[in-house]
Amino acid sequence: MEARDLRLVQAIAEAGGATRAAKQLHLSQSAVSHQLRGLEERLGLPLFSRNGRRLVITAAGQRLVELAHQVLAPMLQTELELRRGLLQERPKLRVATQCYTAYHWLPKALLVMGAEHPEVELLLSQEVLDDTLGALQEGRVDLALCVRPPERGTFKRVALFKDEMLLAVPRGHALARKAYVEGCDLAEQTLIQTNVTSAERDRVLRVLFGSGPPTIGGVLRLPVAEAVLDLVQAGMGVSILAGFTLRSRLVRGDIEAVRLTKRGLPRSWSGVFRKDSPVAAPIRTLLGELKHAGLPRGS
Repeated sequence: MEARDLRLVQAIAEAGGATRAAKQLHLSQSAVSHQLRGLEERLGLPLFSRNGRRLVITAAGQRLVELAHQVLAPMLQTELELRRGLLQERPKLRVATQCYTAYHWLPKALLVMGAEHPEVELLLSQEVLDDTLGALQEGRVDLALCVRPPERGTFKRVALFKDEMLLAVPRGHALARKAYVEGCDLAEQTLIQTNVTSAERDRVLRVLFGSGPPTIGGVLRLPVAEAVLDLVQAGMGVSILAGFTLRSRLVRGDIEAVRLTKRGLPRSWSGVFRKDSPVAAPIRTLLGELKHAGLPRGS
């Protein structure tokens, strides 16, 4: 396999089909379909099942999406280094987030930052950021992208944008007919979730259930949001996810979304870094691009 194979499978999975993926990859729809057929023939198994014009990812395809999340960002970083001959020791910018879904909107801003500050080596954390205050104070992280910024410490906080957590349900689900759901509505539901920080999980549970114990039928955790949505679409449960991760499937009518509580469950994203950070300039460039671009409409 080559990196382009992983980019191909990831683009089709995230876009929901070859036509939208072709726009992402700057290829024709026929070229995307041809490359996919060639890859499936080489591997000897299907990566997507065909349902009319829709492509539904298989277990093998999902494994390649997971691999793409693990390797494509480091590969891009290394390629930029090699092309520019930046092999000497350079200042490091270590970025971590409180939510995996941040990686839906982060890459373009990272490319802008890398182009303006090629002297900086970018390191993306593979773990969700649970202890933001400790990570910043101990110097393990230079920039934290978070929805729960630390309330103390000598940090600079830059407000970015807002999103909202929603309940994703299968088409025609009984909860889809409600204007909003409360915690009691989840009593007999299987909740399918990606990994989140304990602070974010506690916040959501507190909004839904107050100080009482959560009453949920069961919880299933998967590492990739696309896999979670595949199971929701198949009718195997419901999921609480950021609204921007649901947009493409909502547009296609694959799933439905319901607000959480009458007041909703909004989140405000911020970028937090030390005021005396030696990489403050590239951090400000990155945050400025994120704030200017906002959440991608195509997510």
